[in-house]
Amino acid sequence: MIRPATLALTLASLAIVPNSAPAQGLPPYLAVNPMVTSRSGVYFQPYVERTRSWEFRILTDYASAIEYSFRPDASLLLDAELLRVDATAIRNLGAGFVGVSAGFNGAYDGFLDGFLDWYHDLTGLRVAAREERPRNEFAYALKLPNGDSLARAPSGGFLGDIRLLGGVRLGRGWQTAVAVTLPTGPEGYGRRVASVASLTTFRANLDHRWRTEWGLGVGYTPTEGPLREIQRSAFVGANAGFRYRFWGKQAAFVNLFYQSPGYRNTDLRAFDKRELTLDYGFLLKARRGPEWFLGMTEDLEPRGPALDLSFRIGARW
Repeated sequence: MIRPATLALTLASLAIVPNSAPAQGLPPYLAVNPMVTSRSGVYFQPYVERTRSWEFRILTDYASAIEYSFRPDASLLLDAELLRVDATAIRNLGAGFVGVSAGFNGAYDGFLDGFLDWYHDLTGLRVAAREERPRNEFAYALKLPNGDSLARAPSGGFLGDIRLLGGVRLGRGWQTAVAVTLPTGPEGYGRRVASVASLTTFRANLDHRWRTEWGLGVGYTPTEGPLREIQRSAFVGANAGFRYRFWGKQAAFVNLFYQSPGYRNTDLRAFDKRELTLDYGFLLKARRGPEWFLGMTEDLEPRGPALDLSFRIGARW
């Protein structure tokens, strides 16, 4: 069955003026779930092109989160809609590059629950926690194994973590970068200590239409705060992505992202399980102006910490 979002994106792509030059690589993927972003700085960093002195990117994610994990002495309830607008500037320096990213974030009651109920009925995907929760009502509460309870409030907006990036191209289509995040966000939504991650990306053109990008990341974040007893400090991430150029510069992409768990020994799936997310959509380019990202991300394991559904729109130039 063709999903409505996929059909809409396909129709949008037909309105773009064709161009014979190849499109760029995949968009980045950064987790939106606060249970992930409050621990790991690992993400997917696409290959940085040599062809321009500066690269600018802005990427907006609007996500629906619904997680409910329970056992007698511990629980997690997260029911929210989450916004992140991430802006990045990268400066090419010959064989290397440096960059900086900053974001605006928000956590809300939201308005998508009715649409998502319809979407799940259409696709046949049952999300039990969504069926039990009232529509468009915020909740973010934790009960810890030691008996402590924490509740997070919604937020109209706050500054996300600042990320400093430096990298080097080690060969044709191969780069390694180091990303350091500086803490700025409120507790429960971002890391409250600095984190570091090493990100290696391999890119290859399979033919004149197909391109693939694979990534491997490792990261370290010190434990901190009231959850330090259950936090992990070392993380691993990996991705496998493909881009298919179907007309001029217009392309479709799909990217599978994995990240190791951020917590341990809680017996709550939203804490102890890995993240496994599918990021897919279109890369659209007119004769002039930026390259646009239009896409979605979906949780491939509803019992894990990835988000139910996220809509993505962004530009790169």
